[in-house]
Amino acid sequence: MELYAVAGGQGAGKTATALNLTVALREAGQYAAVLDADLGGNVASLLGVEFEATLGDAVAGEVGVREAMVERELSADALPEGDLEAYREALAVDRTQFRAGADERPPPAEDEPDVGMVPVVGGWRDREDHLSTDPEALSYALGDLAMAYDVLVVDAGSGPAAESPVVEAADGVLAVTTPDPETCEAAEADATACAREGARVLGAVINRAEETTSISEVTDRVGAKAFGVIPADARTPALEPVAYSVPGSPAAGAYGRLADALLDWDGTSGLLGPTPANQRDGPAGSDVATDGDGSEREEDAGDSGGFFSRLLGR
Repeated sequence: MELYAVAGGQGAGKTATALNLTVALREAGQYAAVLDADLGGNVASLLGVEFEATLGDAVAGEVGVREAMVERELSADALPEGDLEAYREALAVDRTQFRAGADERPPPAEDEPDVGMVPVVGGWRDREDHLSTDPEALSYALGDLAMAYDVLVVDAGSGPAAESPVVEAADGVLAVTTPDPETCEAAEADATACAREGARVLGAVINRAEETTSISEVTDRVGAKAFGVIPADARTPALEPVAYSVPGSPAAGAYGRLADALLDWDGTSGLLGPTPANQRDGPAGSDVATDGDGSEREEDAGDSGGFFSRLLGR
């Protein structure tokens, strides 16, 4: 199982990114689940689910991991008709370079995951329990999840993501931001802190990008290359996950491309220039050779690492 954490500042769209990425990965044939590690339970709130137990309870040995999971069925019939109609009308009027996409979702093959269902894992009940999680006990709990899923996407939530033991165990971290300079600054701080703790940062996911947004300016502020760009649109929270509810929308297509990029990721750092993530496997202060964009040269690229690689001694 691969474990990817979604980090960034408050209001950047981490929860929507984590949820839609999970749906897009399932549409790509991956058995994916989302971990709602956010102390506010943002994924749970967005989907309207409640947990009788949490991953924190499972780590403490009070319940099994399965009891910390809820399988949320998605239904197009449950979408607010007014919100959906307004969204479709806005897309029809706003014909920019972002506005393209298929109208319908092709039916899944028999051996593919059900895209009409999202497995959600509840995180921790409070921040103290979250930060005091025993890494070894967490490894066993995540090992149980690995028996059922190919990918676990973590909504790291509020607070510095680098402090989360789940982020420490992640194979990679996505730094979510918007074009707003303050949000970029928060994403840069979170990405840098994660890199200093040994996490590999894949790059930045730029939410709410307008036609006039300068992607290069955003990546310069965040200090990471663009791993995905999600266009700004008029969708409401009631339409989330838009990757399922409106599969032909530009945002749904963008999440699909984000999922494809994640599956194609070769393990190299997406941080730009000499960074903590690029300073490893060598003398102190030495940099791994790059091709000028922050990514390693092919001969230097190695295994993506992460918790399970360390657990297996690879």
